[in-house]
Amino acid sequence: MNEPQLPDIKAAIITVDSRVVSGVKPPSGAQKATEMLEKAGIPAISDVVIDDLAAPLRREFDRARDAGARLIVTVGSTGISARNIVPETTLAICDAELPGIAEQIRAEGLKNTPQAVLSRAVVGVTSRTSKGAVIVNCPSSSGGVKDALRVLLPLLHYIYEQMDQTEA
Repeated sequence: MNEPQLPDIKAAIITVDSRVVSGVKPPSGAQKATEMLEKAGIPAISDVVIDDLAAPLRREFDRARDAGARLIVTVGSTGISARNIVPETTLAICDAELPGIAEQIRAEGLKNTPQAVLSRAVVGVTSRTSKGAVIVNCPSSSGGVKDALRVLLPLLHYIYEQMDQTEA
C-alpha cells in the first residue's frame, strides 16, 4: 500500500470499553491502531481508555480536537448492546457522515468474520473545512481495527484534500 504522505496529520485513539477500563481485557485494538498509524507516518498524540458513556466520549472528542488531532480513532462500543454508544455519539458531533467508507469497512471485516455486519460503526468528519477531524469507529478487536484502518488510511489524503479546499 502506497498511501500519500500525511505530514501534518496527528491522531487520537479513544478506547471505549468498560472491560478494558476494569482490566479484564487488554487494549489490543488500540495497540493495533497505534502500530498501523505509526507505519503510515501518523503520530498518535493521545491514547485514552474510557467507559461506555456518551458524556466522557464527547469530552474526549473535544480534547482530541483541541490538541490538534485531525484523525480520531475510536476502538470499541460499536455493537448492538445498550452500552454501545459510540456511533450515536460520533454522529452527534459530525458535520457529514461518510457511509460508503463504513460500508467498505464492514465488507472488509466480512472476509474474516460473519460478525462484522453486527458493527454499527460510522465514519464522519466534524467539519467540512480544514478545521475538521475525521472520526472512524472501529470494533474493539485488533482484527476489526486492522480492517477499518486498512480501508481508511489510503483514503485520508483525498478526504483532507477536499476538506482543506474550504476554509471555515
